Amino acid sequence: MAEIRFENISKTFNEDRVVKNISLTIKDGSFTVLVGPSGCGKSTILRMLAGFEKQTEGDIWIGDKLVNDLSPSKRDIAMVFQNYALYPTMTVKGNIEFGLTNRKVPKKEREQLVGEIAGIVGLTEHLNKKPDKLSGGQRQRVALARAMVKKPKVFILDEPLSNLDAKLRTQMRTELIQLHEKLGTTFVYVTHDQVEAMSMGDEIIILNHGVVQQKAAPIDVYENPGNIFAAEFIGQPPMNVFERSAFAGTLDGLPEEAHYIGFRPEHAGISSTSASVPHTIELESEILALETLGAETIYKVKNRIGVMNIRSFAAPLPKNASCFVTIPFEKLYPFGADKTAGPGLDLSVKKEAALNGVD
Repeated sequence: MAEIRFENISKTFNEDRVVKNISLTIKDGSFTVLVGPSGCGKSTILRMLAGFEKQTEGDIWIGDKLVNDLSPSKRDIAMVFQNYALYPTMTVKGNIEFGLTNRKVPKKEREQLVGEIAGIVGLTEHLNKKPDKLSGGQRQRVALARAMVKKPKVFILDEPLSNLDAKLRTQMRTELIQLHEKLGTTFVYVTHDQVEAMSMGDEIIILNHGVVQQKAAPIDVYENPGNIFAAEFIGQPPMNVFERSAFAGTLDGLPEEAHYIGFRPEHAGISSTSASVPHTIELESEILALETLGAETIYKVKNRIGVMNIRSFAAPLPKNASCFVTIPFEKLYPFGADKTAGPGLDLSVKKEAALNGVD
């Protein structure tokens, strides 16, 4: 296990600065997820950590070792990629022990390690099979096992579930969480999928344009987003955010710092009749579209504030019908002119809105 530190890390490609002066610490033994849209710099950060890319500026530490000039093989890491990269002519056992054989690890020790790791990832019965006889999930387990036999200080996983179907991704998410709990090793995981980030990580780092937007536990990011980007990136559907002028005449007592107001789709209510609930905003709305997903329904509605998404677990309303949307004052998220949630801004705005808003 090892703590990882990035100190003032930047990376430039052909004068394009894709990672911009990042400083952060990844805790020893944590399952940390780097998440963000395509081009945000997350994979570049991972490649710099692995030693496949050299940072333009800054220092990278793994434990107490400065690794700036160390080759990937000297960094005591193991990496699992999106593509399994298995040797098709080798058995599962041969793929897992390939690196050990190259390092001239004695046969008895190799067999012990392979047997131990195969048991952990559920491959014991498949050791003599070739990759073409395995399912996608089993192949990914082989890739994991091949990394695990090295017993590294750090596991690096670059979108390892992207090639799997939805059902298998869900299964493998659970298996990776359990694997991390068994090993206790530092995991650094890259994904663009917020569901993977929220469900797997004990800490997530949200990136955009090479800059860290927020670093916190998943539930903290959801409940207390640091800025509008984090608020809209985490959560499905994303948070509804409007300029304060859209709420003119609806919310009184908003401090000048609150330039934007947001709320999550699942925090609003929707019904066919007026509810007249105290300390809420009630908006007569029109249903533009809806997605019925069984246990829940996602609505796109239009009202005097604008077009917004509502997530409801009640029986679905008909499309194109009139409806009433209610938003509790206490569930409003204010943001400043720079689109960040300033210190102390959230509670003061919610309190003022609840006291002075229209009942």
